[in-house]
Amino acid sequence: MAEFTSEINPAKSRVVLYITIAVAVSGLLTVWGVMQYQKSHPAPKAASGPIVVPGMKHSGDPEFEAYKSSVRLENVKGTIGIPIAGPRFALVDGILSNEGARSLEAVEMHITLFDVYGKLSKEVTRTPLRPGIGMENRPMAPLEKRGFHFGVEAVEQLWDPKKVVIEISGLKYK
Repeated sequence: MAEFTSEINPAKSRVVLYITIAVAVSGLLTVWGVMQYQKSHPAPKAASGPIVVPGMKHSGDPEFEAYKSSVRLENVKGTIGIPIAGPRFALVDGILSNEGARSLEAVEMHITLFDVYGKLSKEVTRTPLRPGIGMENRPMAPLEKRGFHFGVEAVEQLWDPKKVVIEISGLKYK
């Protein structure tokens, strides 16, 4: 008859214990860091209405009309997001180009979405560039290009991603 014995190596079990503790501590620190970030950067409420930036110039203002031609939108495209649970949403991407001589602090855009039959589907206003928000929370320098990306919630099933109309509806510059 064969008899098998195994020895417990205390040095190996300590190493495994230390590694387990280190992984648990780093996981807890990561969760704590994410919670602190979310606490200091709350998401805007869905029903809060459009974002108001003090000093923004809108259509009809001579200063807005004079600088509007210096701000360009390039490579604008729409894609549809279909989550497992919840309504469909539209993702709009593009490049914002400041071709003027002033720094841009905020840009407001009016987005119009159409369905496959050319009927108006949804209209929203977004402010992708505004003070203190985003990875680059500094104003756009003259001749600078910067990408923008935002979502439009609850689009209808027949929304056509090829029919996205964006117009600049507000500017704030130095």
